Amino acid sequence: MSNHSRHKKNSGFSLLEVLVVVAIAGAIVLIVGNFGNNISGLNTLVSSELQAKSGVTQEVQIMVEAIQSAKTSANGGYPIDAASTSSFAFYTDINKNGTADHVRYFYASSTIYQGIIAPTGTPATYSTSSEVLTSFIGNVIIPSSTPLFSYYDTSYTGTQSPLTSPIAASAVRLVRVSFEVQANQTSTLSRSPLQYFSSLVDIRNLDSN
Repeated sequence: MSNHSRHKKNSGFSLLEVLVVVAIAGAIVLIVGNFGNNISGLNTLVSSELQAKSGVTQEVQIMVEAIQSAKTSANGGYPIDAASTSSFAFYTDINKNGTADHVRYFYASSTIYQGIIAPTGTPATYSTSSEVLTSFIGNVIIPSSTPLFSYYDTSYTGTQSPLTSPIAASAVRLVRVSFEVQANQTSTLSRSPLQYFSSLVDIRNLDSN
C-alpha cells in the first residue's frame, strides 16, 4: 500500500473516538450546568437569609422599644405584670394612642408570639378574652443554656447572673432577650445557618424606682 493510501486511511476518526469525544463534551456541559445551578441556588439562599435576618431585626427592635417604654397601666397597675424565662407581660402604649396596653411576648412551638390587650371601661380593665395574638417571629430556637428572657436588678453591672425564678416583678430593671432563628428546620439539605439575636433592654420608667 502506498504512503498516500495509508495517510488517507488514518486521516479520519473511528466510531469509538467520536463516542469518547461526545461523552467528554456531555460531561463538561453537565458539570457546567450543575455549577451554574449551584451558584444560582447559593445566591438565592444568601438573598433569602439576608431578607430573613433584616425582618427579624426589625421585629426585635419593635419588641425592644415596647419593653423600654413600659409604663403604669391605665388602672394604675405596676408596669410589669408577669416575668418568666419564656414569657414577659407588661404595660406600654404600643398602639400610640395615649393609653397603656397590656403586651405579652411568649415562646411556643418554635414561635415568639405577641399578645395585646387594649383597656376598656372606667375604671379600665384588661380582659384576657380580648387578647389579640400575633405570630411575631417564626423558626425560633431557644438555646438550652440561655432562656428567651433573663432579668436583672439595679445591682447589674455587666457580669452578674440573672435573677432566679420565681421572678419578682418589682426587682426587674433590665431584660435580656436572646434566641436563635433557623429557617427550614425540617429539611436537613436546605437547613439555613443559625442566626443569633440578643438585646439587653433598660426599662426607662423604672430607673428611678
